[in-house]
Amino acid sequence: MNKVKTFFGEVKHELKETTWPKKDAMKKNTATVFGVMAFFGVFFYAADAAISFLLNII
Repeated sequence: MNKVKTFFGEVKHELKETTWPKKDAMKKNTATVFGVMAFFGVFFYAADAAISFLLNII
């Protein structure tokens, strides 16, 4: 039981030392992630469509 108490005490200590991002930075990072996901979604859809088109020609 003592090990569990020590573990959670250390977790609490580390969370206090963590530097959390500000609201504006978080919004910017979230928008960047969604933008990259949308780009790669369109890219892979287009690549798949092109490969399927080329394979249907053969």
